[in-house]
Amino acid sequence: MSQSFREYLDDLRAQGPEELWEIDQSVPLEYEMTAYAMELERQQYPPALLFNSVDGFDNPVVCNLFSSKKRLADILGIPERELITGWPQVAAHRIKPEQVTDAPVKDVVHKGADVDLSKFPFPVHFASDGGRYITSGVAIANDPDTGVGNLNFTRLQIKGKSVMGASMHSRGDLWDFQRRAEARGEALEVAIAIGVHPAVSIAGATQLPINEDELELAGGILNEPLAVVPAETIDLMIPANAELVIEGVIKAETREDEGPFSEYTGYATDRSTRHVFNVTAVSHRNGMIYHDIVPGSASDHLNLSKVSRVPRVYEALKRIIPNATAISYPFSGTHFHCYLALRDPKPGQAKQAMMLLFGLDMYLKLVVVVDDDIDVNNEQEVLWALATRFQADRDSFVVDDVLCNMLDPSSRDGMSAKMGLDATRPTDFTAKKMLLPDDVIEKVRAGIATRTSK
Repeated sequence: MSQSFREYLDDLRAQGPEELWEIDQSVPLEYEMTAYAMELERQQYPPALLFNSVDGFDNPVVCNLFSSKKRLADILGIPERELITGWPQVAAHRIKPEQVTDAPVKDVVHKGADVDLSKFPFPVHFASDGGRYITSGVAIANDPDTGVGNLNFTRLQIKGKSVMGASMHSRGDLWDFQRRAEARGEALEVAIAIGVHPAVSIAGATQLPINEDELELAGGILNEPLAVVPAETIDLMIPANAELVIEGVIKAETREDEGPFSEYTGYATDRSTRHVFNVTAVSHRNGMIYHDIVPGSASDHLNLSKVSRVPRVYEALKRIIPNATAISYPFSGTHFHCYLALRDPKPGQAKQAMMLLFGLDMYLKLVVVVDDDIDVNNEQEVLWALATRFQADRDSFVVDDVLCNMLDPSSRDGMSAKMGLDATRPTDFTAKKMLLPDDVIEKVRAGIATRTSK
């Protein structure tokens, strides 16, 4: 498999505009690329978008790559219907990275005073944002105690020619690395890889145990060792085929305001860990193609962050609740809502499952459990089950003041209430669901398909 980001885009281009939509008219750096992605999402049309002309820059920008679950499944080499159940087998395959000598990412190298981040097309995504942001950068760092490698995502605001504001997930590995390095008075070396093969992005969005290296997961997804080369100014290995790599350090005992930034909740926030990233080198390919992830509550962002997280939650739940048949984190609930289907649940089992989910995923604040005749990926069916099988006084519960994700704008002091809704049929439920024979449905579908294809 080619590890080149641009060759991956060529593959999408060959599949037609349903997969890659090229826009040749010039667009500004501010807002418009995001608006294209958000409007196409509203129309339920999810092609990747390649902007060939951005005002004031020579480099094209591609975004919306992860807006399609089909594309994510193709990258993982599994059918779309198996995105959740197939993940454990994908994640179990690990291949160590391999150092190479051929490094397209080193076509152009800038160090020290030659670094100028203003020359790159980092967009302003929303009018509510505090400036230009890097959203697609996969952060590479080593555990300061063990040396084990790590991939991560962190939001980065352009502050100057060689300075970025950084806000790290406040319970994530990179934050933990920096905290431990800072306790020793040391800076943390970090490389930001942009325009990597999507397998590397998926690995970067996956939180493995802290003693496991996501670079090996990237190799497993690629089914070959990820090609890496030494960085120019820091002691890290970087993807040899990345379009762009920014090297630098996060200094100890240095903080600076960062934000606001439009987060996955759909709201802009200035909540930040307020770290400062000092850039020491930038390297990139000739004709660099910049990859942007549409932030906020866009599917480009949400799909990538869920691709490994939801399967890990489901796998853990299934060990205790083996009759769970399907799970969905609906787009409408960002990361906060979950729909779960159970086959023939025992009395009290739906509540048990909901309590487990709240424990497994601190982001969740609402879980709805339905029977397995309900498609959890069809929100209309879930709401119908709530309308006809649920009574609030009998089938709901609330747990107050539970640890939650601090970006939830309705939370207080990092805590949130959790609500569970049991929309499974009670044992004395006698109503019969209206049905049509399967053979009649198939016959009619075939007839409709014949008429619509003419």
